[in-house]
Amino acid sequence: MGETQKMKHLFKTIVFAASFLAAEFSLTSVQAAAGDLYDGGLNNHIIYKFTPAGVKSNFVSPIDADWLAFDTKGNLFASTSTAIAKITPAGSITPSFATGLTPTGLAFDAAGNLYAGDSGTNKIVKITPTGTVTQFASPVPAPTGLAFDRAGNLYVAEQSGVIVKITSNGNVSSFISSGLNLPEGLAFDGAGNLYVADLNSNTIRKYSSNGSFLGTFGMYNPALNAPRSLAFDRDGNLFIGEFSGKSIRKVAPNGSSTFFFSPDPNTFIGGLAFEPPTAQVTNISTRASVKTGLGVTIGGFIVTGTDTKQVVVRGLGPTLMQFGVSGVLADPTLNLHDSTSSIATNDNWKDTQQAAIQATGLAPPNDSESAILITLQPGNYTAILAGKNGTTGIGLVEVYDITTGAFAELTNVSTRGFVGSGQSVMIAGFITSGGNGSTQVVVRGLGPTLAQFGVSGALADPVVALVDSNGTVIQSNNNWKDTQQAAIQATGLAPPNNLEAALLATVTAGNYTAILSGNGGGTGIGLVEVYKLR
Repeated sequence: MGETQKMKHLFKTIVFAASFLAAEFSLTSVQAAAGDLYDGGLNNHIIYKFTPAGVKSNFVSPIDADWLAFDTKGNLFASTSTAIAKITPAGSITPSFATGLTPTGLAFDAAGNLYAGDSGTNKIVKITPTGTVTQFASPVPAPTGLAFDRAGNLYVAEQSGVIVKITSNGNVSSFISSGLNLPEGLAFDGAGNLYVADLNSNTIRKYSSNGSFLGTFGMYNPALNAPRSLAFDRDGNLFIGEFSGKSIRKVAPNGSSTFFFSPDPNTFIGGLAFEPPTAQVTNISTRASVKTGLGVTIGGFIVTGTDTKQVVVRGLGPTLMQFGVSGVLADPTLNLHDSTSSIATNDNWKDTQQAAIQATGLAPPNDSESAILITLQPGNYTAILAGKNGTTGIGLVEVYDITTGAFAELTNVSTRGFVGSGQSVMIAGFITSGGNGSTQVVVRGLGPTLAQFGVSGALADPVVALVDSNGTVIQSNNNWKDTQQAAIQATGLAPPNNLEAALLATVTAGNYTAILSGNGGGTGIGLVEVYKLR
């Protein structure tokens, strides 16, 4: 086989391996469930909780609640007739978190401050995480629903038929001045379009980010009956609470609708809010011994949700010497692939995008290292780390989440490469941050399975260990059936070979590493994977 043919064969094999990683990842996308939906209950003095399947249960009572909003820690805030109540995930109620108000709609900014309409004084108030209330904007007559856009501007519906836009410094301007008849709930989709529940016209009206009317949204049979509250799930479906209809509709992005909760004369529908997701993965990385040919390091990840995701992908080598690593990759190169082809490459990070990468604060420390700043659509991606001109050494491939938005998430790390011994074992790192409480992960170490995909010299007997930021081993496993067999099988992520390793762990927000090594010091090409389940 000629040199050109060898290179073509290598590229096809790498892409095939990348496709294998993507296929593995798709399991997690299917399993990831949207959060539970909460309803203020309005006149029933109950806050209801709905599972993703639409099963209703009582969350807390008695409480005189209407509009709702969650903070990132999973605490639920509810507007009552004279105060704002705070409810922990366990259901413990602080009825007077913020007092002296006649609160209406609620919304959180990116810094964790709560904003509320105060219909008694026709103003918008700002409430710190400790409950301190200050005036944010006035006058805002008869405010109802509130929503923030991604730029941090607050939008408020007024019962008179107006939507106002309030900048971060409290300046109020008219955003929509006509065409509405008692607007109530507001919500933004992942593209930045604003949706308005127009109660008296029984419609959902859609507006662009510049205020242009884009038409009514959704197809309904029967027609909507006094739509009042809105909430988007992470898949881009819009949920509509009907005040008179006493039901909740679910509307797909294409406008088709179904009853999520069928009309019930005994259930009042107040404000709607989705429980926030578990801690998000905001950084994934793998350190490995980078070889040539099939021994290059292939890092896979997926972007889930309905929005785009801006990331920085880095390939490091010389910087690792600062941490006592010898034999580092002297001149790393990066090649980023989507599910079909290469979409970006870089050798030395200053060659392209220097100013943009520096602005993120993630510029590699060494000029010979690689970096790519790119905005990605939801999908499967692989970053191939290799040495320039066929050089080898220990390197690090990283992916950083720049935009931690509500409609897209960076999930999972899956890296294939050569697993050596000592400091040449493969180390997959991930950081979880924000979100509601803990998150479950499955860590897998594969070797024998790779032979099915044409990989020779596979790691014969993988071992995985999950380590926290203090260096403490949380869990480890050699053969996956030895421990947690039933639990791992229930996730649908059981390794194909009994000699391969897997563990299921619950982790809180923080820094973690998954270490892949060979049992008894064995070496070979292996695959380490970290799946975020929920």
